[in-house]
Order: sequence, then C-alpha cells, then structure tokens
Amino acid sequence: MIIWVLNKYLFQPYLSYLDEYEKKQAKIEKDYKNIDTLVAEAEAKKEKILKKARKKSDEIISESESLGAAKRTAIIEKAEHDAKALIDVSKTDIEKQRLSMLGGVKSQLVDLILKFNGKLFGEEKVSREYIEKKIDLIK
Repeated sequence: MIIWVLNKYLFQPYLSYLDEYEKKQAKIEKDYKNIDTLVAEAEAKKEKILKKARKKSDEIISESESLGAAKRTAIIEKAEHDAKALIDVSKTDIEKQRLSMLGGVKSQLVDLILKFNGKLFGEEKVSREYIEKKIDLIK
C-alpha cells in the first residue's frame, strides 16, 4: 500500500516532471543550435513588415498628394469663379455709373444748349425733348 501511494503521489509526478524538464532542455539545445536560423527568420519577418510599412506609407503619401492636388484645383477654380463674378459685378456697376454720368452730362448739355439758344435768339425756340432726342441720335 505504501508503495502504491508513493508511486501514485510521488514517483509518477516526479517522473513526468523529469520528462517535461528533459523535453524543455532538448528544445533549448535545439533552439540554441538553430539560433542563427531563428535570427535569420526574424530578420526576414522584420524586413517583410518594414517593406509592407514602406509601401503603405508610400500609398498614403501618394493619396495625400492627389487629395492635395484636387483640393488645390478646387480652390483655384472657386477663386477664378469668384473673381469672374466680381469682375461681372464691377462691370455692371461701372456701366451704371457711366450711364448715370452720361445722363448728368446730357442734362447739363441740354440746359446749356437751351441757355445758349435763349441768348442767341432771345427766346427758347427749341423744346427740351427735341434736343434730348437729337443728342440720343448722336450716340
């Protein structure tokens, strides 16, 4: 009975521990002998990962450059559109001012002609509408 208890609780666990220890030692020795291979494999994995990372970073850079170019083009197009709109508005304002000034000059010219006519002939023989129509024909 004692032998059975010793075998079950002492010898068997100790023998399985020794087997495990021996397996670990064998693996350590094998790994030690193959350390150069393991290092080479690790280097190869490292290079592969670095290559992937470089490729991905190049793709990201390329994508960001194309997005930047698209944004730049969009901004330039918007600026050109805004500039054209501003030019059109400015042309319209200038034309309005020109017409306003021309109307003022026309009014002063009609007044001047009427005064000149009054001084020259002693009376205004021509009507304001007649002079305005004749001035409009000169344009």
